[in-house]
Amino acid sequence: MKLIRLILTLSIICLLANTSPGQIPEVDPQSVIADILEDMVASGEEGVDPDALAEDLIYLSENPININSATSEELDKLIFLTSFQIQSLLDYIKQNGKIVTIYELQLVIGFDYSDIVRLIPFITLEDKTKKDTSLPQLKRGKHDLFFRAKSLIETPEGYKPPPASNPDATRYAGNKLGLYTRYTYQTRSGFQAGFVGEKDPGEEFFRGSNPYGFDHYSGHLQVKDIGMIRTLVVGDFNADFGQGLTLWTSASFGKSPDPMGVRKRAKGLYRSSSTNENQFLRGLGTTVTLGRFDITVFGSYKKIDANISDLSVEDSVVFSSLPISGLHRTPSEINNKKTLSELVTGGNINFGWKNLKVGATASFANLDGFYNMPNQPYRYFEPPLNNRTNIGVDFTYALGNHMLFGEASGTLNHGAGVVGGGMFRVHQQLKVSILGRHYQKDFSTYYTGALSESTGPANENGIYTGFDLLPVKHWHVSGYADFFASSWLRFGVNAPSRGRDFLIQTTYSPRQNFNFQIRYRMKQKEKNQAIDSAQVQWVVPYSTHGLRFHMAYNPSRTVQLKSRIEFSWYQEENLSMEKGLMFYQDISYRPEKSPLTLTGRFAVFETDSWNTRIYAYESDLLYYFSIPAYYSRGTSAYLLVKYSVGRNVDIWFKVAQTFFATQDELGSGLDRISGPTRSDARIQIRMKF
Repeated sequence: MKLIRLILTLSIICLLANTSPGQIPEVDPQSVIADILEDMVASGEEGVDPDALAEDLIYLSENPININSATSEELDKLIFLTSFQIQSLLDYIKQNGKIVTIYELQLVIGFDYSDIVRLIPFITLEDKTKKDTSLPQLKRGKHDLFFRAKSLIETPEGYKPPPASNPDATRYAGNKLGLYTRYTYQTRSGFQAGFVGEKDPGEEFFRGSNPYGFDHYSGHLQVKDIGMIRTLVVGDFNADFGQGLTLWTSASFGKSPDPMGVRKRAKGLYRSSSTNENQFLRGLGTTVTLGRFDITVFGSYKKIDANISDLSVEDSVVFSSLPISGLHRTPSEINNKKTLSELVTGGNINFGWKNLKVGATASFANLDGFYNMPNQPYRYFEPPLNNRTNIGVDFTYALGNHMLFGEASGTLNHGAGVVGGGMFRVHQQLKVSILGRHYQKDFSTYYTGALSESTGPANENGIYTGFDLLPVKHWHVSGYADFFASSWLRFGVNAPSRGRDFLIQTTYSPRQNFNFQIRYRMKQKEKNQAIDSAQVQWVVPYSTHGLRFHMAYNPSRTVQLKSRIEFSWYQEENLSMEKGLMFYQDISYRPEKSPLTLTGRFAVFETDSWNTRIYAYESDLLYYFSIPAYYSRGTSAYLLVKYSVGRNVDIWFKVAQTFFATQDELGSGLDRISGPTRSDARIQIRMKF
């Protein structure tokens, strides 16, 4: 294809460009956070909500950790660091005294240049203010206020007047403007309070189904470290324990290029300020410390969306599905809004002694309705949603340079699941991880975050192995291999199935302003082959391959360049191979002593179908995340502008457009757009005081 030859030529020019060392670039915290999030959600396919992770990283960038006095628990908040790196850093400070300069981190075993660059925004070498551990000081906190608006520039069918031939045709109840506001008050003593309000495009605002303004409201209050009370949360919160097998309500990231990230870092109870309208708890929870024990109890009650039928069973409402989109635009979506009550209660006991931590978790979930489960064979063993009780135990044990961890859990009167593994520092430059999992076909958890190939830990056996190697100076190699199988049917797979997933990534950082990365991933699974002429759907293997070349280069302190070319392949038995290609060029300009930052991208893509789509993370407004899928043939471009008014006001504006060269219309139904382009604009204001 001519397009491929053009992209290859551009890539070669970029890679052969002058890479002579310049001045050490100033690290942009938002750019570093974007890179971390892109690694965490590398596949882009799971639709995870990284709000909580981003919020923590943004807070740490504005309130950096003193690494010379930090504890292991404090450093554990830097989720991009492995447990080995944290322990290596603590050992280095213990043996050599305080770190004097950031460049001294190059002497710490297990750190390469890219790790140090990521650390810079979140750490300091000396305390500027001391933490007040007394009763929360409300006068010593920081206020953070956001306003955001977004809109499509084109007008989809759902926002147009009904045609004269069908005046009763369904249309969206609200306009195409999406609105968001957020307020947070936070002190160094651990007091936090805030709220979030959001209206999605198409939803009503201060009228109709939303007479009180936004479609979704969220509020929270959290205090920490007051006497025996380690944490107290009121309002909306998350509860994460163990390895996510028994209870985990926040976003959970699966397999990533970091093979040491397979161990979950449970945070217990903490506030939720996400715009996710379903994946959170609402009520009250507390954790108290009694000697070596941390004891947690919580209770949550909230209304959730459900598709209610006209039937009733024993005076209980009957529902056929639980929509999770959070969209309430059409009459049917509005009718589903908050029609079912969800009760979740539970607790955790955690015991720590030297290098051993042991925990026990229990959760109980109940919906005040009867689930009319679709008659589908793959759901035959699924436990009911009513009165679902899970009990589990977990442990973490540090053994010298190694760490063991795991969790076993059971669904009362149904199946069980177990996940366990270890991380081993075989050599100063080599780390290895292994994780095994066994989930019975009738095991299920209402809120879960355990690693699995499917949407939840059920009907799956697997073994994961990974490695992290620093072979020579400037080089970093990592990868994993995951083998998995299901003993029963799955959605879209009418037979027991198996698969495998491989990834290897090499990073070369010869100097402070240049980084080159190659990543290859192959995944093979099985599915029902959909052929119109076939009377029987055969289960056949299919595989996807992805090959990425990525370069980051900072020619000066004010300019950052990122270039990427990525290929994809899709092969299904008895069908022709499909191919895909995407190339983008990013440029970020941050003038010295200027309040202005400009970031832009131009991308070209060509794929044979949706099967060979390619995901790529986009820089965006603070607390807003874009991981679009490039497919078909066309171009995409965006411009992001950030302007700071003094130190307390930041303004962002973004405009983006994607052009599909072979399509006359985009989307379907009420989301259908006439024409080959899809454009949108966003503006956000942040005030700190």
